[in-house]
Amino acid sequence: MDTSPWIALHCESALANTPEDIGRNIEATLTRGGYIPFADVMGTKSGAVSIVGSGPSLKKNWHKLKKFKGDIIACNAAFQFLLERGITPQYMFSFDADPLMLEFITPHPDVTYIMGSRSPQKAFDMLAGCKVIVFHANGDPNLEEILQRNNKMEAMIAGGTAAITRSMVLAQPMGYNPIHLWGCDSSWDGSDTHIRQSTTVEKFLPIKVGGRTFMASPWMCQQAEDFKILSPKLRDIGVELIVHGEGMIPHIAKVMGFDVDGETVVDRAVKRTKQKAKILWSQL
Repeated sequence: MDTSPWIALHCESALANTPEDIGRNIEATLTRGGYIPFADVMGTKSGAVSIVGSGPSLKKNWHKLKKFKGDIIACNAAFQFLLERGITPQYMFSFDADPLMLEFITPHPDVTYIMGSRSPQKAFDMLAGCKVIVFHANGDPNLEEILQRNNKMEAMIAGGTAAITRSMVLAQPMGYNPIHLWGCDSSWDGSDTHIRQSTTVEKFLPIKVGGRTFMASPWMCQQAEDFKILSPKLRDIGVELIVHGEGMIPHIAKVMGFDVDGETVVDRAVKRTKQKAKILWSQL
């Protein structure tokens, strides 16, 4: 008889803001205009891109981004973290509807800002004079109806609940490949949840994945679940994902057969062969 205390984890996401607040933000963004629709940048890029999150492992490997040959999309606080260390990302990404995200906004003349239409209007005020690309976060309540009412035929972009996974999905239609992920830990490192103090009080619980146990906040578990669902879909259409750093998502990526730090070409070839064999076996 199994006496293990572990039970299966079921993730169910919920909006941090009311549908009414999100709807008002979207309406205000559409009304103010002056932005570049995401469709205008689709297919305009090529080569490698690094998507950088705010996980604590970034404190250990950020210097590697100085030599990265490609563009950088820095999410939320990771943007300021890199600026402070002499790295200017090509893009800053944020799509939170809550005013807490305003602390991540730093105007910079050499940066393009990829913003969700659901973002607070003060964020757009702070970015006056900057180059701003706007996308619409598929899944927001009444989004399609709001776009139709404002006569806007603009893309609604899926991609999960977190900036890292949403950026993963955005990077592909822009034309980037491969996609590197940094600071996407989805777990605590000691008492650290981010590269700096979290904007909210973090709850935590132990999560066991593939034989390893991680301490994670509930939202981190949802982010990891989003990665588990979205990453194979990107792989299926030819996108190469490389995950850097430590934590629950890098561990999940390794279990799923994606490239992670420290692997040799032979290691990756063997892992891919095993992954294909597992898929074929499951189909018998």
